[in-house]
Amino acid sequence: MMITKTFLKHNLLSLFMLLIVAHLLSCGFQPGEGNICKAIEDFPLTELTEQNVTDLFQEDGTLIAKHGFGCAKDDNGGFIKVEQSLPIPRYANKATVFVNGWRMNYLDDDHPVRGLTTLVGKIRFQDGMLVWNAVGALGENDFDDGYNWCYYFTAIAWNDANLNVIVDHDDADQFCRYGTESADNFFYAENKGTTTALSSFPTFIKNLDFALTENVAILPRGFGFQWNDDDHHLLQTAYNMDHSEVTLEYKKKYKKADQEVSPELPNPASLVLGGFVNWDTYVILKDNALRRDYSFGEMVSGLGGSDVGILHQPFSILPVEDTGIFDPCIWEGGAEQQEFVIENIQYEYAIPMLTGWDLWFCDDEHIKEVGIWIDSMEWNPPGSTAGTLRYKLSSRLRDENSWPGHSYRHKVTILGLKPVAAARQAAPDLVPFSPSGNSDVAFCRLEPGRKLRVTVKNQGNADASASKTTVTFGDIPVTVNTPPIPKDGSVDILFDVPATCFSADCFFKITVDSNSQIGELNNEGNNSANGTCIG
Repeated sequence: MMITKTFLKHNLLSLFMLLIVAHLLSCGFQPGEGNICKAIEDFPLTELTEQNVTDLFQEDGTLIAKHGFGCAKDDNGGFIKVEQSLPIPRYANKATVFVNGWRMNYLDDDHPVRGLTTLVGKIRFQDGMLVWNAVGALGENDFDDGYNWCYYFTAIAWNDANLNVIVDHDDADQFCRYGTESADNFFYAENKGTTTALSSFPTFIKNLDFALTENVAILPRGFGFQWNDDDHHLLQTAYNMDHSEVTLEYKKKYKKADQEVSPELPNPASLVLGGFVNWDTYVILKDNALRRDYSFGEMVSGLGGSDVGILHQPFSILPVEDTGIFDPCIWEGGAEQQEFVIENIQYEYAIPMLTGWDLWFCDDEHIKEVGIWIDSMEWNPPGSTAGTLRYKLSSRLRDENSWPGHSYRHKVTILGLKPVAAARQAAPDLVPFSPSGNSDVAFCRLEPGRKLRVTVKNQGNADASASKTTVTFGDIPVTVNTPPIPKDGSVDILFDVPATCFSADCFFKITVDSNSQIGELNNEGNNSANGTCIG
């Protein structure tokens, strides 16, 4: 059965992040069948009406970070899906993007709200570009009122030979991975069993690449709210992604995709490390009533590794009630902007992530415009041991006449990258290195006499003692002694290449510290690199 534009407009914003409503049952859709992610894939792209990107910082050969936004418009209401991309420097072999704010407004009058959403997914490398999709929606019951929508994003790209960072955004080929339980990086659920408008949803991600690291940051990739019964005035909307831990509780039920799951653990006990990262997300959607049934969804990414750090700030949200003139609201205007400064951050680089916000009126109102976002940010790198982060935050919550005003609160979680040497325990970090880059062919450095040149680099902050390096040509390992390497130093080693390796192309794997002689703390995950010499 064809899904027409009219059908989509009137059946948009439901169980999965406000994008499809239960009326899809009329076309044979049943929640839990796995059609939700496919439906998002089938949405056509909308042309961007405005976009901008600014550079935040760059360490040539290691890391670059950018901050920007994209906007689009739908004159007739419905959904908006856009695609954006950024050029990535040749030295970077990993990249990701996350949501750092959102805003939306009806084009004509103010209206009640049935639901609102902002999501980022389908993150991928494509022809030297970081490419992703973003989805937004704002609507009342009929979803036939035009609106503008903007989302704000921060993107980072890095060379994982120089920066020990691992990303899990887990959806390069599709907007979301539905029905894979532990692999899903999203959930949606209803506020069942609550007596107020405040809801709490425990959830987790699982990635075995995070099994040996205590430092995993959860990056926000968006949210969706929807009242289940009807559209309503809005008094308050709030979101708080609480701090994450690399643990999982035995037999606890967690939200995952459209289900509630209790992951299998190796023993009948709670687990620390093991690749699990869990947190609680708290949300509020409220008019003047004490509570109403609503649905909520969330998308995230994980970022781990020894060069990742997270600085959490305490934050909580509670439902507000209609208190009229006794509430400390801003009584004129629905727009606010403020600059914030955070000092003494002991990382080489730091990025604010908008992981909590709380917007409310003095009384419930129709909505003309709503949103909260990080406008800009500035990082002053550490002189000796600490740096300073500045960012500007804007918020909007207003009806047609912008009276009364609104109140707001927010939380940023600081994503720290590369702890400064004075703030972290000294340890070597050996990695395979090629001056030509990180591709497989970049490690094909042949010398006369059928020799392979391998460079072992110590990118840690302590000297490395003698070790061994192994190159496995097909299934033939060749091991060579490696001399001591000072911090920030490197050595070149020559390996004899077996003649049989060039029966066609020669495939090999380089492993530094192959006998695990060097204590690298959490830096063991970057000891290997694959190489190819074309025959």
